[in-house]
Amino acid sequence: MARLRFLFAAMLLLVVGCSDDSEKVQFSLDSYDVAIPAEGGVAEVRVVSNCRWELTGYTTWCEPSVKSGRGSAAGEVVTFTADRADNDRSITYRFHAGGEVFELRVSQKMVPQLTTSDTDIHWVMPEGGEVVLNYEANIECEVVIPTEAEGWLSTDTRALGKRSAKLMTQPNTTDVSREAEVVVRSIANPVMSVKFTVRQPSDKNIIRYTTTDGNIFEPNSSAFNTAITSNLYLDGVGIIEFSNKLTAIHDEAFYIPYFSNLKSIVLPEGVESIGEAAFYRCFLLEDVTFPQSLRAIGESAFAECGSLTDIVIPEGVQTIGDGAFLGCKGLRSVTMSDSVTSLGALCFDSCTSLVRVRLSDNIATIQNSTFYWCTSLRELNIPSMLEVVDCYAFCACAALPDITLPEGLKSIGEYAFMSCQEFTEIDIPEGVTLMGQNCLGDCPKLERASLPESLEVLGTNAFFGCSLLCEVNIPESITELSSGLFQGCESLESVVLPSKLKVVGDLAFEGCISLTEIDVPSTVTHINQFAFAYCHSLERAVVRNEHLKQIQGSAFAYCPSLTRLELYSVVPPQLPELNIFDGCGDSLGVYVPVESVEAYKSDAGWSSYANYIRPRE
Repeated sequence: MARLRFLFAAMLLLVVGCSDDSEKVQFSLDSYDVAIPAEGGVAEVRVVSNCRWELTGYTTWCEPSVKSGRGSAAGEVVTFTADRADNDRSITYRFHAGGEVFELRVSQKMVPQLTTSDTDIHWVMPEGGEVVLNYEANIECEVVIPTEAEGWLSTDTRALGKRSAKLMTQPNTTDVSREAEVVVRSIANPVMSVKFTVRQPSDKNIIRYTTTDGNIFEPNSSAFNTAITSNLYLDGVGIIEFSNKLTAIHDEAFYIPYFSNLKSIVLPEGVESIGEAAFYRCFLLEDVTFPQSLRAIGESAFAECGSLTDIVIPEGVQTIGDGAFLGCKGLRSVTMSDSVTSLGALCFDSCTSLVRVRLSDNIATIQNSTFYWCTSLRELNIPSMLEVVDCYAFCACAALPDITLPEGLKSIGEYAFMSCQEFTEIDIPEGVTLMGQNCLGDCPKLERASLPESLEVLGTNAFFGCSLLCEVNIPESITELSSGLFQGCESLESVVLPSKLKVVGDLAFEGCISLTEIDVPSTVTHINQFAFAYCHSLERAVVRNEHLKQIQGSAFAYCPSLTRLELYSVVPPQLPELNIFDGCGDSLGVYVPVESVEAYKSDAGWSSYANYIRPRE
């Protein structure tokens, strides 16, 4: 019908004609409302006029092919061109002809659009929280959560805006990860949609970590009881996800030979064991969070992790392996629960910044070098169940103050407390049978030591270099004063030797410069070399055995104050070397039994000292 009207108007113009003097303007369009395709293109309109016309109302999105015409009864075609439309749009053009205005509406519907440049997978922490799905749409959309995920995923409304959807997630209390495919779709056309994967791991199948450079840390993938499924770094936190519940971290899991960027780590609940050297030489590791499920920490697990500062061993851990924290030079405090029953050798060896340690009360043995060279250690509890302090256990703990040893203690190993330079006194409890070599050597502030009658072995150099030691008892159970036992004990003025003593060992009292007299019991058969050498204040020595067998070289050498040595031995004891009195003064007198004076003077060894020999009154 519109086409017929247009043809009729054209015929009328042919009959009437077209001139500027026409009283009536003849103007028509074949359509007064045209549409351009949404994807872009052209729309045409034919203009029939008996006079000139001009077009106004331009816009940037729609370009007309001409802006004016002369008027034509045959009609002039005007095309309107536009690109793809992302929104509905229209414009009204105006044709001005002979003083009149005729309007044309050009419109273009938008292309429906729903897109996203968001990540394929949206991770949510096990504790739950908000998830934002970002997209671009020019249509009304809705969100569709799969039925099986509705128990842990939800949204306030299914109807959405045009840019994002917010979801809420519940905590994941299972042992494994869970995920759901969430769809954002057009309400008008559900086929038009975008999909998102929401993935939520469990606290039991991920390890959380941070790195010093914000980059992913790659552990040894075969060093776990289950396979790694992903490893990513999101919002400043690294997440290593496992296919199943993580229960074991095996040997060298996080050990990298040359460089590790690992800064902190949170181990999940469910982990029961940490293997040998699992974090060995993670030099930049500052913080470790252990799970309550942990039962064992392996040998050298955190050895040489020099940036660790504080360690809390949770309730449930039973064993800590040899050298577990050896060489952790930045470590300042250690707290462990009473569940720990085994603390390995060298466990905290060379932790030079370690100040505070809370030990399990159920540890029976502090093993070899457990706290060796912990030079800053000041606060330490001694377990009430302790039975053995092994060799080097606290050696060179230079800042450790006096400690109280428990009643159940049985032995103290060699070098156990050597160089504990703040010790002033120590009571060794009854029941201890062994004090090893140098066990209290080089304790320069030690003034008093109480030893039990249960003691059977008092090791070599046990009190070597204890320059302030002035009070010590030697139990009756001791039958031999070992080599260097009190060597360098410069403040020792007197000591009572046990009545069953048989041997005074090499250097036993060497350098005891304050010792004024010594009474050697009748059971002693041997006085070894340098036994009383350099005892500058020694004035009187009595050796009561009537059958003394031997006095070795330099036994009383360099004792310038010695004036009276009383020997009860009827038969002159052997002198393997002729230097037992080197450095002694001319006032020295060796007093022997009256009936043995000539025997001494004629003896091959003693004849050299004939001038000193006198009858004992």
